[in-house]
Amino acid sequence: MRKTLKKLSFTKRYLMITMGIALMVGGFYYFIMPAALVIGGVSGVGVLFSELFPIRVSYVVFILNVLLLGLGWLFLGFKSFARSVYGSLLFPVILFLLEEFSPQLKMEHSYLLYTTFGGFFLGLGFGYVIKYGGTSGGTDIPIKILHRLLKLPLSVSIYLVDGVIILSGVIAFYADRGVSMGLYAILTMVISGRVADYVVVGSNTLKAVHIITDKPREMKQLIYDTLERGVSLVPIRGGYTLQDRTMVLSVITRDEYYTIRNVIAEVDPDAFVFASPATEIQGDFTTHWEDD
Repeated sequence: MRKTLKKLSFTKRYLMITMGIALMVGGFYYFIMPAALVIGGVSGVGVLFSELFPIRVSYVVFILNVLLLGLGWLFLGFKSFARSVYGSLLFPVILFLLEEFSPQLKMEHSYLLYTTFGGFFLGLGFGYVIKYGGTSGGTDIPIKILHRLLKLPLSVSIYLVDGVIILSGVIAFYADRGVSMGLYAILTMVISGRVADYVVVGSNTLKAVHIITDKPREMKQLIYDTLERGVSLVPIRGGYTLQDRTMVLSVITRDEYYTIRNVIAEVDPDAFVFASPATEIQGDFTTHWEDD
């Protein structure tokens, strides 16, 4: 079976981004808000403000997103602003419609269910938004600003911004809830992140095996004879020795890794080998079950 890359139409792209935003809002409204979990992001700030003051979460999210869009334009430029504006405004609009017309779920003291399903739908929606080149806006903007101005790694910027929001929720409601809600919020973010990764890169169990060897032709032939996998021969040069060598590259399934290790050991025990996940396969690749 051959898979080919196809350019997405503008309509399909924004339909998928819209679906992703809707899934995020649904997970947030039906599972996060009833539990009053102050998770990371602008939505978490919305929960915090709605618990402290008589104001709708959608209003807080809308106001903050508009302010953050302005900051994004100022510090990151118009391109970043244009990319963020759709998700930044769509999220609070859908949230407002749910607040206006749909009742929330009520599960007394089922915080683990709120956390699990809230994180799942947030991650599922966010994964689709990212996969199709969109953004949900919100704290994406201050995270990028911190990264650009302070030269902080993106991961540190994310932990810093979301951590401050979650910690604020713990402090604000410590007398009534202790630290448990903060821990549930962290668990929600972990689940959301894992699900989003799954949506973006898939569940592929394929591996790209890179073999730097002095016997590329023998290695190529034995891999083909044993696994019936194609290989690519890539000329490379050692950075230290400046010697020209050849890297044999082959994409295999996880179950074939043991076999290819034996092949490598048989042909060239001194070969340098490393494997990495192959998360996006396009072109000619056939798994054994497709041949059956």
